[in-house]
Amino acid sequence: MARAVAESTNRLSVFFLKKHGYLPQGKSRSYGGTKWTRGDWENNINFWVNTGDSESEAMGGSYVELIYTVTVRWSGEKIDMRYKVPLVTTPCNYGGRRYWFVCPLSKNGIYCGRRVGVIYSVDKWFGCRYCADIAYQTQFEGGAFRVGSVTEPDVEKAYNELKQKYYNGKPTRRYKRYLRLREKMNNSWVRVARKFGMEF
Repeated sequence: MARAVAESTNRLSVFFLKKHGYLPQGKSRSYGGTKWTRGDWENNINFWVNTGDSESEAMGGSYVELIYTVTVRWSGEKIDMRYKVPLVTTPCNYGGRRYWFVCPLSKNGIYCGRRVGVIYSVDKWFGCRYCADIAYQTQFEGGAFRVGSVTEPDVEKAYNELKQKYYNGKPTRRYKRYLRLREKMNNSWVRVARKFGMEF
């Protein structure tokens, strides 16, 4: 099975929950939702966030209850989904705490339980990107396609920082750095061109 791309997969982030006030200190239960759109396609999800009431304590801790509908592609059948994803916390260096999802899925018959900041749509469930076999777009770009961390603005900036190219007949450190960056950028583009059979 081909790996899915993280950037084009439905996902829910702990950072999104925090940013929109679903994980405030002292508030035990909140309700919300979000939607994803791509072109004329739209998908919604609602959730209950429980962070310290008696129900979440009885379950063994905090959790997010996901509520959404999945449409089976080949039959068009709609399935209502409602299940809980555990939340755990870790202390922050300067006080407070940080929330994490605990992946509820199993892969090859082994429960995952990874602590992650983002969960992704996996068939009709949500779980970590390892269980979903999801990769970031840059991971699909092999070494020949990844132009790298050196870009034209980086080279231009290095050139603009030059005060002088030579001192006592030898190239300065900044000039050497500029030459290295320029060479690295040129080599990256040459590798990409060769991959596609182009010649300069």
